Amino acid sequence: MEEKDYRASAENPDTVGHDAGEPVGEPPLRWQFGAPPVAAPKAKRSAGRFYIVFGAVVAVTLALLMVLLFVGEAGISIYRTVTHERTIYVREEGSDGKLLTPAEAADVVRASTVTVSVKHKEGQGIGSGFVYRADGYICTNHHVIDDALEIQVVLPSGEAFDAVLVGSDEAADIAVLKIDKTDLVAAKIGTSATLLVGEDVVAVGTPHSLEYSGTATFGKVSYTNRILSIKNSDQTVAKKLTVIQTDTAVNNGNSGGPLANMYGEVIGIVALKQAYTNNGLPVQGVGFALPIDGAKIIVDAIIATGKFTGENPIASGRTLLGVTGRGLKGGYWYSDPKAEELLESPTEVQGYFQMPRDGVYVTEVSGLGAIGKIKPGDIIIKVNGLRMYHIYDVIGEINRHQAGESVRVTLLRPDGGDYIEKTVEITLVQG
Repeated sequence: MEEKDYRASAENPDTVGHDAGEPVGEPPLRWQFGAPPVAAPKAKRSAGRFYIVFGAVVAVTLALLMVLLFVGEAGISIYRTVTHERTIYVREEGSDGKLLTPAEAADVVRASTVTVSVKHKEGQGIGSGFVYRADGYICTNHHVIDDALEIQVVLPSGEAFDAVLVGSDEAADIAVLKIDKTDLVAAKIGTSATLLVGEDVVAVGTPHSLEYSGTATFGKVSYTNRILSIKNSDQTVAKKLTVIQTDTAVNNGNSGGPLANMYGEVIGIVALKQAYTNNGLPVQGVGFALPIDGAKIIVDAIIATGKFTGENPIASGRTLLGVTGRGLKGGYWYSDPKAEELLESPTEVQGYFQMPRDGVYVTEVSGLGAIGKIKPGDIIIKVNGLRMYHIYDVIGEINRHQAGESVRVTLLRPDGGDYIEKTVEITLVQG
């Protein structure tokens, strides 16, 4: 009887790796002594498996597409939709306006930054400035040269020149000087309109004394169009300035110097810093510069005519709501709030009235926008949603806005022994 042998052997590589006795191929191979074994067609079998796998992948893909097409978002969860736009800075190469390193920007700005030395009746003062035009025009702050008897400009080279005052604008705190020198390195003038919060800037100037001339400090733009109230000694608002806020270190003597971007372009004129709060607490990293777009308008006018006239692009008068009042505490009893001397009591007093809650009692209304909307006897409790406790709270909030803008005033109005709350919109006026 013929015997079949399905065992693996070195002469039958198709069976290597399988269990001995397991046939490989279809049908099982039949061994015949004296003749070579018949091998299964490998290529055809491999091609068949490839088409099977490929067909399965295509089928699965088509199935998924059909699900997305007909089911839509029914079976899909969207975890987050990104809509925030980002500005990405790219270093520009091969152009005059290429982005510089901080060291390069400082060198560019330093070449046109000067020291302004001033003699007053009280003694000597020092400030900073920059070359606005190569033919000797220097830009600085008005308060640097105010009431000066003599003015000198010290160039980066150390050369000193007597300077004459071409003109100034006290409101915007800008002055223009002229020295008898040509071929100066004029500053690159940029634009403040495109500044971004967080943008890198460098300030160059002469803090404290001449030995520190050319000092460069680096920081960021903290705010682009800050409305800053400048107050008199009695804490009344004298004027408002639209300024650039920066955390760049500035000190006495930096006034009038340039604040520049990382293209080496002047985008502001350093003017002042906040050193202390109203409570006398020290403040760090709050400096201010006049935006160059507005400053350029004023400087060009002064060079052309010796003065600036017209609507000031940087400075404006104080903004008024057009009401007079005084802050009173809720729950207390008061004598006549319109009287110069006001008496108060924590308990009821005959003839006194009780303040329903904290706020500002209105004694007089004079503003065109407020007449008819606010009345004497009203109690202002909020402006733009912010609670008001004192008349200076109202003044501070109002001066955060420009004349012509509108604010929402929430007030309490007497109504038959009770008070009703209402909100009115008031257009602000300039004082």
